[in-house]
Amino acid sequence: MLLPGHAPVQVQATAERVRAAFEKLEIRHDGLGGSWVTASLGVASALSAESTLERLLQAADTALYEAKRLGRNRVAAASLSTQGARVA
Repeated sequence: MLLPGHAPVQVQATAERVRAAFEKLEIRHDGLGGSWVTASLGVASALSAESTLERLLQAADTALYEAKRLGRNRVAAASLSTQGARVA
């Protein structure tokens, strides 16, 4: 999901709403021992025109794996810079 023009805090809040919506669906996954399907999300923001989409997506991917490492069913954020406005 790309959310250009949104502040990092807005992007993280949106990701949290998506995560919570997945959890609320209560979709059973028999391959997981009957537990529920959940979502882990990674978000990244760059406030500089110097950041490429590729770098932004890589940072979001890294944050996703951090969310999974921290226990799954959570949102993790990465930041590339502190000037401008691009988010993934």
